[in-house]
Amino acid sequence: KRRNVPTGTRKNVTPESLVPFDAPIQPRKYRMPSTTSRKELPVTFSRKRTRAAATGEDEEEEASPTLSEEDAIKSKRLQNTLAARRSRKRKLEYQRELEDAIESERSEKEMWRARALVL
Repeated sequence: KRRNVPTGTRKNVTPESLVPFDAPIQPRKYRMPSTTSRKELPVTFSRKRTRAAATGEDEEEEASPTLSEEDAIKSKRLQNTLAARRSRKRKLEYQRELEDAIESERSEKEMWRARALVL
């Protein structure tokens, strides 16, 4: 009997088949701009308002990221990508441990069932 309940993992994926930690980050190839890439500057990197912006002067000036902010954004994305890779691997290893434990319990149950039938 098939279950149509989502499990959160794909079938036949092992921790060894995942992208290694030291693999290069793939470039973004969007057909349309993604929701997150549309933003000029992520919220976590938004700068404090300048005195001119606080007083209402030069309101047309857009906040574009400086070179150091772009480096910070790239390093933050790299950290996030690596953390996601580690998390996926941990999840699959934990799931594999659970499946192995279930299998050993089943085999132990069968062994005790056979022993009970003999007696």
